[in-house]
Amino acid sequence: MIDNTELEEKETQTEETVSETADSEVSIELNIPKTSAKKTPKIYTETARLGEFLVGVAVSAGKLIGLGFMYFIAACYRGLLRIKKPFMKFVKNIADVVSEPFIRRKKARRIAKSAVTKARREKGAWAGFSAKLKVMGRTFFGKRGVLVTLVNVGLPIVSCIFLINVVSYANSRVYALTLTVNGNFVGYISSESSFTDAEKMVQSRINYTGSTTEVISFDASYQLEYAGNRSMLNQYQVADKMLALLGKDVKEGYGLYLGDSFYGTLDSHTKLDSAMQNLLQSYSTGEEKETVKFDKEISYISGTYLADSFVDEDDIIKQFTSNKKNPTYYTIKDGEYIDDVLENTGLTLDKLKEYNPDFDFDKDFIAGNRIKTSVEEPFMTVMVTREEHYIETFDYETEYEEDSTLYVGYKRKRVRGELGERSVVANVSYINGNEVNRTVLSRTVTKEPVTEVFAVGTKPRPSSNTAPGTELDLNQMIWPVGGYDGGTLEEPVWWMGGYSGHKGVDITTAIGTPIYAAENGVVTSAVWGGNGDDRGNYVIIQGDSGLTTYYYHNSELLVSAGQRVTAGDMIAYSGMTGRAYGPHCHFGVSIGGNYLNPTDYLPAHKMTSSYAIKVANAGG
Repeated sequence: MIDNTELEEKETQTEETVSETADSEVSIELNIPKTSAKKTPKIYTETARLGEFLVGVAVSAGKLIGLGFMYFIAACYRGLLRIKKPFMKFVKNIADVVSEPFIRRKKARRIAKSAVTKARREKGAWAGFSAKLKVMGRTFFGKRGVLVTLVNVGLPIVSCIFLINVVSYANSRVYALTLTVNGNFVGYISSESSFTDAEKMVQSRINYTGSTTEVISFDASYQLEYAGNRSMLNQYQVADKMLALLGKDVKEGYGLYLGDSFYGTLDSHTKLDSAMQNLLQSYSTGEEKETVKFDKEISYISGTYLADSFVDEDDIIKQFTSNKKNPTYYTIKDGEYIDDVLENTGLTLDKLKEYNPDFDFDKDFIAGNRIKTSVEEPFMTVMVTREEHYIETFDYETEYEEDSTLYVGYKRKRVRGELGERSVVANVSYINGNEVNRTVLSRTVTKEPVTEVFAVGTKPRPSSNTAPGTELDLNQMIWPVGGYDGGTLEEPVWWMGGYSGHKGVDITTAIGTPIYAAENGVVTSAVWGGNGDDRGNYVIIQGDSGLTTYYYHNSELLVSAGQRVTAGDMIAYSGMTGRAYGPHCHFGVSIGGNYLNPTDYLPAHKMTSSYAIKVANAGG
């Protein structure tokens, strides 16, 4: 056990030793063992420095913002100090002006009260009462008394109220023009236009048929007067009174107007309304969003009309439902051609076909037949507008790809283009059944178009294989069968609905019909196979485009192997040699040993119903 006395002695010795060391300024090196520490990576050090820099920048920016705000407050305060004195002076002046009457009156009351008290004290009660009366007189009737003040303030107010009442009274009075026609007072009208409109109306009622040149002049005079409670005449009432002044026989009826034109007077218009409604219904299809109306409004104006202006309602119905222009015709003369008719009538072929939709210009264009050269024009023009929904097609794009198997200058259709389709909503307007306007409201694509792709030849053409004449576009081969109608396309290739293994198309025609080369090239085979070869007598041509064409079942050959031919050269006569069950030309097309569909390369051709059915059934 350690004695506490010994601990205290040791602590005392230690303090003395340290004190001595400090006094003698002796440096004591402490031997503290060094501990091993890992070195801090440089990236951490740089990151810490960057952080310190950013914090310093933020602090400096905060100081600048704070100083700027303090400067702003100080500037505002200095500005207020500059305007404080003039502002306070302005307020004091306003207060003085406002308070001066009150201060003056208060001072006057104090002086008056003092004078009354003094008079009562020095001269008695009666003198005080007399002084009080004088003060009251000055208060009410003095220069600045109550009465004068009321007059000065109230008189302008009363004057303004009086002026407003005068103006209101004047505005409430109704003034009008008194109308006098040919010396006779007619009535009150609001403006001169009431007379001028009525005058036109009277003239139209008198000359409604256009068969008379009678013009009646009216001399009108006007005078502005106070109308009071009198009613004003409109143009129709003025017209009635003017007609009465003519001294002619007049009656009450319904004036019939088509647009601005007067067509007579009716006793009743019930039957006419029904006939016009039926006429509109004849143009209506009953479809939703359809409007049917006349281009000019039919209106009836009740009033006084000349007795001889009355017309029969049935006659008006007959006139309004008839044609104001009948169709015209042209009779074809012997030896005339269609160009002669166009020249004589001044019409275009399209317009002539529009007027004659059922006329066959190939079969019916013979002497004696009539051709319509204009269409009828109804008396009433009917306008029909309806919303129509239909499908329209739009064109496809065309692309070209290089093909090293085709000679330069030739191209081949690789993908047949197909038109796109879109659903269209449009407002279509018709006049008398003929379309005059079409406004498309929306278009929605329902079928995307298929881009047409052509293979363009890049293969160098040998000098010995250069075709004479114009190069032929592979899409426009020459039709290989001649004759009156070029034969009839009957049997397609097998993958388009033809019989199994059929690698071309069959074009039926009479024996002996000329067969032509479909394109430029060199005859590689001209074989008289007869009935011993399924192909019979056949010709094969290697075209300059790289395509090979085949012509089978001929009765006679006109070319030989190695011979160069040009598109359109006669190479054989048709027949039924070989495996054939009727006279026809088997025509085939191939490239690199692969057979193609010849109809992709031939021009427009005839398709019989059987051919179309086979293609449709095969999905072609």
